[in-house]
Amino acid sequence: MTFFDMHCHMLCGVDDGASSPEMMYQMLEAAYADGTRAVCLTPHFSPYLFGNTSEQVGAVFGELREYAARQHPDLELFLGNELGYYSGCERALNEGTCRHLGESRYILVDFPGDVSFFELRADVENLMRRGYRVVLAHPERYPCLSHKLSWVRTFIDDGGLVQVDASAPTGADGPGAKSLWKKLIQKHLVHVVSSDGHNLTTRPPILSPCLPYLEKYCSPEEIAALTFGNADRILHDRPVLQFD
Repeated sequence: MTFFDMHCHMLCGVDDGASSPEMMYQMLEAAYADGTRAVCLTPHFSPYLFGNTSEQVGAVFGELREYAARQHPDLELFLGNELGYYSGCERALNEGTCRHLGESRYILVDFPGDVSFFELRADVENLMRRGYRVVLAHPERYPCLSHKLSWVRTFIDDGGLVQVDASAPTGADGPGAKSLWKKLIQKHLVHVVSSDGHNLTTRPPILSPCLPYLEKYCSPEEIAALTFGNADRILHDRPVLQFD
């Protein structure tokens, strides 16, 4: 299979992902060896944690793109951000400091693991009221959603999208995340599976480990959409496929 990894932290020196150019290139090689043929680089946009790295992100992305063009001309690279939601983040989105996913209308949005349901719902709905197309990053990590899957359905019906991590069903993020990941997949409340890769060891940028778990609950057509097709549709601003 070939994969489209829509969420990873491969760019070096801009967040808690790759720590050096060497690691960045090694992560790209690991992803390619695993079957990835398209990547959207999504460094954290969290000024309170990492400062404003927008210009640095652009420069490092240019370096990675040059490397990829030499080594793997069949590999497509895109640039976005993973927005760590904060009050007033709309200004960064409007100014382009916090990037959408490629040139699309979609934004990838992250919350702390201990976020309350009421806070998460209010913040997501605030962004959607303002016209942003929200892709909710790794909701399996938010225990507040474990008994709120009806709201996830409402969120999707209102135009939101859901991205889960490929490592979660292996237990890498704990039993709670593994259980919620399974529920989301079983109820067809997921549009994209990504690596959320940060390094080469504990959080590698690979998607293949999730395939045995997807095969338990999804048709081949849905697996293809989750691991490549829907990410491609998002980055090109086309409607995603939804399975019931």
